[in-house]
Amino acid sequence: FKAVVFDYGGVIMSHAAAVPEWTRLEDDYNMDKGTIQKTLFGIFEDRPDLERELFEGHYSADELEYDVLPEYLSAKIGVVLPRPLPLLHLWMGPGSTINYNNNMINAVKSLRAHGFHTSILTNNYKFDRAGIKVRTPVDESLFDLIVESAIEGVMKPHRRIYEIVQSRLPSSISPHECIFLDDNKANVAAALAFGWTSILVDTKNVEKAIRQLELHLQIEL
Repeated sequence: FKAVVFDYGGVIMSHAAAVPEWTRLEDDYNMDKGTIQKTLFGIFEDRPDLERELFEGHYSADELEYDVLPEYLSAKIGVVLPRPLPLLHLWMGPGSTINYNNNMINAVKSLRAHGFHTSILTNNYKFDRAGIKVRTPVDESLFDLIVESAIEGVMKPHRRIYEIVQSRLPSSISPHECIFLDDNKANVAAALAFGWTSILVDTKNVEKAIRQLELHLQIEL
């Protein structure tokens, strides 16, 4: 193997930790702790068209936070919420507190020390319509390549986005020399079909995925 490709949310960035800004908002509106996290992502199950529009860059966080998000959460939770409702900005926007999986970050550093090519492939969104604000808050010096769905106009698990990553890797790296880590089963299945060795990450036990990566690479991270 020569290259390791990481998903961002749930792999590099922790999904297990609470978002402090959301907790404060829950306190302000007398919601039970964890209500926002439990409810927010249901919007994409109810509105799969919205998920595609957001992650393929046709719709921004600014727009979502002004209309769809406050309407959806107010209806689900039974609490009248403000407009805009800056949940996405509070989670990953400029100035927000990002919780990283530090053991995975350390694994990335170790991979680079061993000479591996490291990349991020993420389904993400534009905070502003112009796409000027940072979309993937991470130390970019740790990665040779970052491919974002909101910029490419296509999202995982569509085969095209795996092809985009592969086309931007050094030509000396073939698909069978790549390992991919993601916390989404469909994304992992698509990567396997593309020819990448793939690891499904348990967001509550990221260390297990690191151990699997070590087994594939035959090194200690």
